Amino acid sequence: MAVNKRKLLGILLAILLLFLSISSQLSGFPWFPDKVKVIEGKEHVIDLRIPLKFQLLSRTRDSLTINGSNLQDKISVNLKNPLSIRSDRLGTYDLEFRLFGIIPVKKMKLEVLPEIKVIPGGHSIGVKLRPNGVIVVGIASVVDEQGKTHYPAKNAGIQAGDTVIFINGQKIHTADDVTEIINKDEDKIVELTVKRNGKTFNTKLSAVKNNQGFYQIGLWVRDIAAGVGTLTFYDPESGYYGALGHIISDSDTGRVVEVGQGEIIRASIINVVPAKKNVPGEKRGVFVEEEEVIGNILVNTSFGIFGKMYRPAVNPLFGEIPVVLSSYAHEGKAQILTVIDGEKIEKFDIEIQKIIKQEFPSTKGMIIKITDPRLLEKTGGIVQGMSGSPIIQDGYLIGAITHVFVNDPTRGYGVFAEWMIEEIAKLKSERQVYKY
Repeated sequence: MAVNKRKLLGILLAILLLFLSISSQLSGFPWFPDKVKVIEGKEHVIDLRIPLKFQLLSRTRDSLTINGSNLQDKISVNLKNPLSIRSDRLGTYDLEFRLFGIIPVKKMKLEVLPEIKVIPGGHSIGVKLRPNGVIVVGIASVVDEQGKTHYPAKNAGIQAGDTVIFINGQKIHTADDVTEIINKDEDKIVELTVKRNGKTFNTKLSAVKNNQGFYQIGLWVRDIAAGVGTLTFYDPESGYYGALGHIISDSDTGRVVEVGQGEIIRASIINVVPAKKNVPGEKRGVFVEEEEVIGNILVNTSFGIFGKMYRPAVNPLFGEIPVVLSSYAHEGKAQILTVIDGEKIEKFDIEIQKIIKQEFPSTKGMIIKITDPRLLEKTGGIVQGMSGSPIIQDGYLIGAITHVFVNDPTRGYGVFAEWMIEEIAKLKSERQVYKY
């Protein structure tokens, strides 16, 4: 009897040690996520890459509880590896996995989101972005009527990249506003309100009368950033759009352009300078019917520009298609939509070479390679102006082109559409239409 008791005690101790080992390691290993997002009605597969010694997880439904109750008529979970989850019920759920259907070893939060459909882009667009003020692109000297050189802006602490918002309490919109206000006021002590790195400060300087009789303060400024990019998607339900896939920075200073006013218009590609190793290529385009604005620019974010279109966008190649979460993207074949001649949207083959798992959203979510022979012949790969070109895989919008590898222009980065959709969610926060 004593021997049997010792054997039983030994077995129980072994089970306890096994439980403690598996429980602690399941909780800490990255191959078992703490949170999973899925789209309503669409199966989501997770390759847990569980080592062989952890294959002791129960294969029965009894090994899972959902919010402490039975919701398995609405949520289906296959506990085999790879793990698959499907839900026909929106909401957030707490999943608990149990060893042998008894011992809890892992908790996971499941967020079930609605499917969103958009019109994919590919359209070439002209972008005009006016900052909230004027951007200082250079500091200059001023020579007065006696030939003496002054540096009023430099001495006042103004730097290239600063944004001048107010002069003498008056809002600045254009470069002409700066000249007009400085030469209008009798008092030539000028007070500037300046923004730098998100912080605002005031400074004073003395305007200097030059040898032509005009007053100057020694600044070179720009009041608009303009260029050609690509539309990523248009949401017919709300009228909002997303484009470019990355933030707009000033070309001279590298500083982010804070939106004051902005607009998008049609653009036509008239020429493409092909990319070569260490030599970036470029789409060259012209604005079409510049007076006919097709949309505004409300925000300039890390994931592109976003705003409202004044008329629906139409894509001749696609109607509405679903947007998928980043976790649904996979390595393999895909297509991009872009314009390389005039305003004609075309579809070109690419390969997604790597999906980059992201703890925090970024514009470098996947590595792509242009494989389409005709596109390679025309552009040499990814060129300036192609940013925002939508990436479509398995009939879903999964992202957009953002960057090119300088040493290999056939390859570059793409941003997940999920992060761009989140920017639309912020614009529509009062209605809470989107949740990812």
